Amino acid sequence: MRKIKRFMQLGLSILLMGSLLFFANGSGYADDASVTVKKGDTLYSISKKYNLTVKELKEFNGLKNNIIYIGQKLVLPVLNEPEPMYSVIGGSFTKKDNAIKQVDRLKKEGIDATVTTKVINDKTFYRIQAGVFTKKANAEKQKKMVQKNGVKDAYIAAYKNLQINEVHLGSTYSKVLLQFGKPIKTEDQLNVRSLYYRGEGAGVRVNFNMKDGSVFGLQAYPEYLELKTLPTQKKQVINEYGYPNKVQKTSCYESATCGQYIYQFNKNELIIQFDRDGKTVQYFDLRKMP
Repeated sequence: MRKIKRFMQLGLSILLMGSLLFFANGSGYADDASVTVKKGDTLYSISKKYNLTVKELKEFNGLKNNIIYIGQKLVLPVLNEPEPMYSVIGGSFTKKDNAIKQVDRLKKEGIDATVTTKVINDKTFYRIQAGVFTKKANAEKQKKMVQKNGVKDAYIAAYKNLQINEVHLGSTYSKVLLQFGKPIKTEDQLNVRSLYYRGEGAGVRVNFNMKDGSVFGLQAYPEYLELKTLPTQKKQVINEYGYPNKVQKTSCYESATCGQYIYQFNKNELIIQFDRDGKTVQYFDLRKMP
């Protein structure tokens, strides 16, 4: 038992050391773009070239002054938004069985299809989704096949990956800083970094992939943030994300019940929980689907 206990303690120590090394000096964005300083470069000229401010460049690279030297590598945030993805959608049934029959018919013809849901004004509608594509041309081919096999109202819907304040899964830590701002303090525990902006609670929690620094989980708590770009009311959520795929209730506080909007796309899931008043956003939680 003592040997097992010592082994577990050693393993935990190694993980903690790895975490500290990974997050040291605001790291956690190993795969960000970078630029090598050349003769004649200044922070101003580099920031202008990449549509950044000098302040952002300094913060991303931990610079205390404007001095840079030839051969120095400066980290640049990855600002490119993910390309839209295209999904073939058809049908809108109030009964799930009707959607399942359509899906079964498509599968017999070799078309990959599944049933998806949309909740509009508290009523659930069942739809057919026949694939998600990175190229619109492939989606067009799929749409024709689906229409040919009985789903006449099939159409192509363009989606962006689910995001919180423009940070999506696969983004880097610098993107988090750019969108949410520089925190007052941070706390690290294994592969989780908590960012504090105001009050006692963390405004943002980020889960990192230890290998490449990419974000694989993100939680945001509007109560502890100073942002006007993040929806904080149910109406704003619908304007930002549209109607959810699912609506459910969950226990919160001691004996209260809170509502959740759940969005699902491309194997990602965004849970938005509302307070007891049913209107105010408590938190956002972006993750891979279980």
